[in-house]
Amino acid sequence: MKIAVWNILILFAVNCFGQNNVEFYQKDKTKIRLKLLVDSEKLEVYTSKNNKSQVLHNIEISTSITDNRTNIEVEDYNFDGYKDFSVYHTDDGMGVYTVYQIFIYNPATAQFKEVKMPSDSAAKCGEFSDVEINKKNKTFESTCRGAAQWHTDKWKFNKNNKLVLLKN
Repeated sequence: MKIAVWNILILFAVNCFGQNNVEFYQKDKTKIRLKLLVDSEKLEVYTSKNNKSQVLHNIEISTSITDNRTNIEVEDYNFDGYKDFSVYHTDDGMGVYTVYQIFIYNPATAQFKEVKMPSDSAAKCGEFSDVEINKKNKTFESTCRGAAQWHTDKWKFNKNNKLVLLKN
């Protein structure tokens, strides 16, 4: 019995923490394949809609000696019905939170674009971290630590698909 439990735990760990390749389908049946290029700051995105690959640069990968892994998560961050994705890893400092890069899908171009925080937003967090999605309110929160205090920024995409800070 113990061996079966260990095997299940190992399979779960490999599936959750070893994601460098992810495939999924959009609602229009477009197949998306994501491949995190090993030991580089690039991610290759193949889209069946145009049979082309898009290479996303400046992917934040963990460089920690603790071997924090970089992972991919598929979600609909802007709530338009199309799947987006994020690349995330545990911060290389104290390992207190998880740092995210979010990429939004554009169905017209069949490409992804990284979401950047508006420079005039007055966000408390300087990056997206510990992201939590609220599907009911169509928002997401980013939580970070500054000095001895935790901060939360609440984000929403407006009707023009621009990111807006709701609360910090």
